[in-house]
Amino acid sequence: MSASVAPGWVPNLQPRKGPIYLRIVDAIAEARATGELQPGDRLPAQRDLAQNLGIDLTTVTRAFSEARRRNLIDAAAGRGSFVTACGAEEPILDLSMIIPPSPAGMNLPSRIRAGIDGLLRRSSAEALLSYHPDPGSPAERAAGAEWLREGGDRPPVERIAVGPGAQALICAVMMSTTSPEDVVLTDSLTYPGFISLARILKRNIVGVSADENGMRPDSLEESANASGARLVYLNPTLHNPTTLIVPERRRRELIDVARRANLIILEDDPYSRLLASNEPTFLALAPDVTFHVATLAKCLSPFIRTAFLVAPDSRSIDEVARILRSIILMAPPLMTGLAAEWIRNETAAEIARGVRQEMEARHALATKILPYQATGHPNGLHVWLPLAQDQKAATIVDAARRRGLAVSAGGDFAVAGDAPEAIRIALGAVATRSKLQEALRSFVVTLRGATASTTALV
Repeated sequence: MSASVAPGWVPNLQPRKGPIYLRIVDAIAEARATGELQPGDRLPAQRDLAQNLGIDLTTVTRAFSEARRRNLIDAAAGRGSFVTACGAEEPILDLSMIIPPSPAGMNLPSRIRAGIDGLLRRSSAEALLSYHPDPGSPAERAAGAEWLREGGDRPPVERIAVGPGAQALICAVMMSTTSPEDVVLTDSLTYPGFISLARILKRNIVGVSADENGMRPDSLEESANASGARLVYLNPTLHNPTTLIVPERRRRELIDVARRANLIILEDDPYSRLLASNEPTFLALAPDVTFHVATLAKCLSPFIRTAFLVAPDSRSIDEVARILRSIILMAPPLMTGLAAEWIRNETAAEIARGVRQEMEARHALATKILPYQATGHPNGLHVWLPLAQDQKAATIVDAARRRGLAVSAGGDFAVAGDAPEAIRIALGAVATRSKLQEALRSFVVTLRGATASTTALV
C-alpha cells in the first residue's frame, strides 16, 4: 500500500447521527465511495484524529476497529491504517439484481413468519403436504383473479393458472404456443431471462425496433410477415431495461397488428402494482389474444415466489397446466397459500404500497447523485443510464466490480449483437438507503474514472 494523500483527512461528523465512533466509520465509508479516500490512502494517526475532532482516543480506536471489521481499512504494523481496495471478502453492493426493497417501518420477515404460522393453524396439514397437480387450487386462482382485477373487472377463474414465479409460466406459454425453431418476436432490448429461456427451448428470437413509445407497430408487422412468427413477448410497463411505460395508443396499435398478423401476445407484467395508476394492460384491451403473466416476487418479495397467468380461454389453461405438470409438477402449496391469504386480507396490497413509497425515496436519492441522462419512473425498481460517447459499458462494469459494485451492461439485454452503450442500475437490492447512497456515489466515481482513462487513450 502507498501512503498517498490522506494524512490530513478529517471527517465531518456534524450532519451525521448516532454514536460518534459510528459517525467516523460512516464518514470513512462515504469518503471511500465518493473517491475522496482512495485505496491505499493512509489515514491520520488515531491520536492526531482524536485531537483534531476534540474527542477521546478510545472513541477513535473503537471506530477504526469497526472500520477494519467492515473491511473499509486495514492496518500495517508500524505504518498506520490504510484504505482498502474492494476484495473478494467484501460483500458486493448489488446494483444489478431487480429486487423490491423491504418497506421502511415494515418488518417483512416477521410478517412472513406470522403469515405462515396462521396459515398452518387454519389449513389442513394434509392439503399442504399433498401434491397439487392442477393449475392452482380454486382459492388460489380466485386470489389471482382478485390481484389482477383491473377497472373493477376480474378475469374468470377458469382462465387463471398459478405458478412458482413468472419464469415457469412464461416457459409453459412458449411451449404451448410455439415449437422448436419457431420465431418469437420481442423488443430488441428485453428481459435477459426471456432471452436465455428462448434459447434453451430452441426458439429463434427476433428483435423488433422501437421508438420513444415502445415497439413500433410497422416493424412488428414487417417482422411477423417475414418470419411467420406466432408469438410476441412484451414487457410494456416499466420495461426492463429502459423503464418505458408504453402509452395506451401504442398498445392499441400493436394489438391491431397482432390481430392482422395472427400473433399471440405474451404480456410480462411484474411491475404494474408498484404504480398508483397505469395504462390499461394488453389483457384488458385484448383478452382474446393475450397471455398475461404477473409475479408477486417483484412487487412484494422474492420470498413470495408466486405468479399468476391469465390465458385467452380455459382450453389454453388446460394445455399450460399439462406443461407445468411436466416441468415443475406443482407450485409449492405453502407459498401459494400464503400469497392467496395475503391477497385476501390485503397484506399484499399494503406491502406493495410500502415498496412503492420506499422506491420513491430511493429514486429521490438516485436523482441527486446520478448523471442527468439517467431515466426511471419514481416507483420503478431500476434506472437506465445511456453512456456518453467516450464511455464503454463493459469497461464501466469491470471497473465497478473492482470497487465492489455490481451493475448490468446494455449488452445483457440485447437480442442481437448490436447493444447500446448503457448501464441498468437496480435500486432495490441494496439493504438500506444509506448503503444505496454509498453505492451510487461510488458508481459515479467509477463513471468519472472510466471517462478519464478512456480520454487518456485517445
